[in-house]
Amino acid sequence: MRKFFNKIHLWLGLASGLVVFISMLAASIFVWDEELSLWYHQEKYLVHEVKNSVLPLDTLVSIVKNKYPLADYIEISKNPDRSYVFTSYKENTKPHWTAASDYEIYNHIYIDQYTGQELGEVDLRYDWIFNLRLLHQNLLLTYDVGHYFVGISTLIIFILILSGIYLWWPKNKAALKQRVWFRWKSTTKWKRKNYDFHNIGGIYTFLFILIFAVTGLVWTFDWWTNGIYRILGNDPEKVWSKPPEIKNVNPVKTINPLESIILFTKEKIPNYTTIGLTLPETTVKNPVPVNAFVRHEGNSGWDESDSYTFNSQTAENYFKVTHHDKTLGAKWRNSNYAIHTGSIYGLPTKILATLVSLFCALLPVSGFLIWWGRNKKSKSKK
Repeated sequence: MRKFFNKIHLWLGLASGLVVFISMLAASIFVWDEELSLWYHQEKYLVHEVKNSVLPLDTLVSIVKNKYPLADYIEISKNPDRSYVFTSYKENTKPHWTAASDYEIYNHIYIDQYTGQELGEVDLRYDWIFNLRLLHQNLLLTYDVGHYFVGISTLIIFILILSGIYLWWPKNKAALKQRVWFRWKSTTKWKRKNYDFHNIGGIYTFLFILIFAVTGLVWTFDWWTNGIYRILGNDPEKVWSKPPEIKNVNPVKTINPLESIILFTKEKIPNYTTIGLTLPETTVKNPVPVNAFVRHEGNSGWDESDSYTFNSQTAENYFKVTHHDKTLGAKWRNSNYAIHTGSIYGLPTKILATLVSLFCALLPVSGFLIWWGRNKKSKSKK
């Protein structure tokens, strides 16, 4: 059995090692995407002067859509010195192979909400911070191809962890001490240090690596996501509550309906951190749903958010789902990104995610060196 698991561990590790190294190295940096973006694009994220009042959101949307007609989403931070961030997006339906080619347009537009001035634009297709995510997620290949490379390698990680635990398991108490304690004295050979790094470090971090793998596979396999829903006691078809259709087809229009929606949302959830709002197309004459996604502070342990659905012309709120109304599966899925990236509990989990991701990236390197050293030793004996 030991020889069998050794072969499994070796060949699956060699097969997935390069993908794991590249993907996890990118992940260890992307953990800090918010901080990196605020540092690198500081002149766009921060307004020049915080004033007593902001322009109506409908006015700002009109300014942006005159130049970026495909702008369909806005994110508003509670921090008064943060600019409003609009997203302009269009998918590329032509045949392509690279991640950048997945989109014809994918821009962030930063607007000073006090003056209506455009502070700058970032083309996410070529933004190095966003490309760290694409490198981690699909190796900078088109998503339809690249995410399967990463997803299959992630599935292999489960087998590597199970086989690694079997190979690590000590035969007696004397051997246990060698398997849980590093011996990195100056007299210890580098091969032994590398072996301890791989063997002992792996046993201390395997649980965190499993969490990253469990949460990461959600973006590759629907059957995996549905399986977790069922484990949490939810029918995958009934996890999410769907809003009804708009009944009032001939509404009395409200002046500045988007501004009314924002004011309503802020009043309902004063402890919000960000508000994300879908923007209706300017050419649409009939009322359409406008969805507000509101992240807010809480003490449930989840990444808490509420969603509200409004009539685009009357600003009437006709459907809502608060965090407490959600099924357990929905609470998990809404928190999955924060768990996966380590942002779920702020700085401590971000640091932990960085260290574990970096260690996971180095596992294939240390494993390869162990195999290479043994291979050379075997040949020299022959």
